[in-house]
Amino acid sequence: MPASSHCFRVGGVSLLLVARGSDDILLDRSLDGFRMQDSSPNIRLEVSWQHTLPVLRQPIFDSQSLWALYREDEDFVFSFTSALLGPHPYKCLRIDESFHAGEMVLSREALDAHRPVCPLEYPADELLITNYLARHGLGVEVHGCGLIDGETGGHLFLGHSGAGKSTTTRLWQSLRNAEILSDDRIILRLQDGELWMYGTPWHGEAALASPSKAKLNRIFILRHGEENKITALSPSQTVGELFARSFPPFHSAAGLERSIEFLHRVTTAVPCYEFRFLPDANAIQTVLRFHD
Repeated sequence: MPASSHCFRVGGVSLLLVARGSDDILLDRSLDGFRMQDSSPNIRLEVSWQHTLPVLRQPIFDSQSLWALYREDEDFVFSFTSALLGPHPYKCLRIDESFHAGEMVLSREALDAHRPVCPLEYPADELLITNYLARHGLGVEVHGCGLIDGETGGHLFLGHSGAGKSTTTRLWQSLRNAEILSDDRIILRLQDGELWMYGTPWHGEAALASPSKAKLNRIFILRHGEENKITALSPSQTVGELFARSFPPFHSAAGLERSIEFLHRVTTAVPCYEFRFLPDANAIQTVLRFHD
């Protein structure tokens, strides 16, 4: 039976998915814009089927949602369970500790009626990309709205839920026709001392995502305010604010350490500011007129 394969890249990390049988797997629709070809992908996953997957015990981390993480030998094992698909896991991801190669095993019992299946349906794709970045100290995923203005380049606005990311997205899109890399999750990486942001498929309520990237000269932390006001943050404040709005691998002490080290390097690359804003066109003008 011929093999089918799908390859995509997010945040500069390429992932190849290979399975036997062209009808076995699909890429999630959110990943369509991130498809590409890579003869030497960073991550390679084989896909296989098994009638029933075992219920594993004693996780090293439980997301309290769809997945829990285990260690078996030298590998990490992500087990995915949903009450809608029965009591047993519906898929299981085994990956080596460097996050270079692994296998996704799908449950026939749980998923046969739903074929063709998207093995990397969210959050599996995000788990692989972000853990790879953390494992190798290459970058961090942050909670923010990233956009490219046609005249002034890249702008990044970080914020917790409700801080104004979607409002900021809509303002820049409607008034500046900006390209939105994501209205919720952005990947940061450093290249030759310069900070770059990458769009991701893991969007927010505006459902906007782009595989593009852009260089950053500064970062804004969004907060609602009574006026549009930008205030500089110290390097130590910046690390704390960035960490509070990032998605590091809390299950991994080494991954956490590398993520924090990366954020410290970010503070030497670009300044960070608190941006208290009102949701109107003047907020955009405040950013465009601001000089470091």
